[in-house]
Parts: sequence; structure tokens; C-alpha cells
Amino acid sequence: MTHENSLKNLQKFQPGVSGNPHGRPRTRLSDRFVQDLASAWEKHGPKILESLAKKDPRFFADLAARLVPKDVQVSLQQQTPGNLSPADWSSMLALLEGIKTALPDDQRSPQEIAAFVGDAIRAHGATLIEHAPNGETAANTDKD
Repeated sequence: MTHENSLKNLQKFQPGVSGNPHGRPRTRLSDRFVQDLASAWEKHGPKILESLAKKDPRFFADLAARLVPKDVQVSLQQQTPGNLSPADWSSMLALLEGIKTALPDDQRSPQEIAAFVGDAIRAHGATLIEHAPNGETAANTDKD
């Protein structure tokens, strides 16, 4: 059974105010452990990471991924416009580079260039119509 005075002293904390503002107190043992850990890391950490990267690259990558804050991971995953897959994004970049190479000094807007490229693709796949000497037209069905 609880003592009657213990209930009288209970107070509800204000929203956003912690009942333990300084967190769990450290003991001398935990302080010393953290110091020793930091000292060992200073001496051996880079060599251990190098060895881990060579011997177990999958675990090394997993460890590195765990150290990246979640908000950074989310922003990295959302960088490709239109939710394109990495392969589709790579194709788009190659297409853009091809357009820039073919039309290096073009001053048209992106929409005008997109219309031009669309027209060129349609024209490339169009059926060639030849004029016969008698004035009639015939579709050329010969494909190279």
C-alpha cells in the first residue's frame, strides 16, 4: 500500500517538459567506458573500418547505412523526378545528353525541343511515299 503523502506530491508534467530533463545520470563506470571506447576508436577505428570494408563489404555497407539519419535516407530516395526507376532515370539522362550533343546551341524552350524530338521520332518511323513517273503515288514497302 502507498503512503498517503506520496500521492499528494504527484504532479502532472506540462506538455513538452520532461520529468528527467538531464536524462539518466551516468555513473563513473559508464563515463570511464565511454572515454575508453573513444580512446580505442582513435587508435584503431580507421584500421578496423578498412579491414571490415575489405573482408565483409556487405556488413560495412549495412553499418554505414545505419549511421545515415532517416531523414537523409528519405530525401535520397526521393531525388529522381517522377518516381522513375534508376534505369529509367539513367535513360533520361542519356537522352538529354544526346539532345544537347545534337543541338548544342539551340535556344528553344524545353517544350519546343520535346515537340521537335517527338516529330523527329515520328518522321523516322513514317512510311516513305514515292511518286511514280506516271504521277501515281505508292508507299515504299522496302525496308533496309
